[in-house]
Amino acid sequence: MAITQFLHVSIGISDPQKSVPFYRDVLGFKEIAKIRYDKPGPAQVMGFAKAEFTVWLLMRDGYRLELIHFDQPASPPLREPPQTNALGLSHLTVGITEPEKTLAELKARGVKVREHTIGNFEESAPGFMFLFEDPDGFPIEAYVARPDGKFPYGN
Repeated sequence: MAITQFLHVSIGISDPQKSVPFYRDVLGFKEIAKIRYDKPGPAQVMGFAKAEFTVWLLMRDGYRLELIHFDQPASPPLREPPQTNALGLSHLTVGITEPEKTLAELKARGVKVREHTIGNFEESAPGFMFLFEDPDGFPIEAYVARPDGKFPYGN
């Protein structure tokens, strides 16, 4: 098979005025490009006869994230907030060093924290983990990053 690399994950957004600053200023992504598409080729590739949309390509720690906003056809509103057991993309995960400070900073910025998720996968793990939401309610997991850069579990 000729698949040679993983390029990016794309997240649909409802309001670029909220989501782009969130991913840039709260999660620390750097915007590397903003591209507007309104031609037949991109519409076809995205599965539509006609489409108008904008993508923001963001980078952080070697990972590329694409935020995508459709003007036409408009994205349908979510019926309920996304849950981690939904099919497809479940959540993003970020590493933190000071969970109490991070919680306070997120709340001060008006970010919704799912308080009922504060806990840990492993009793012996330092600090705690929790979920918070992007402006569309997409879940983001925060865990205490290990100083050696390894994942907190599953090594």
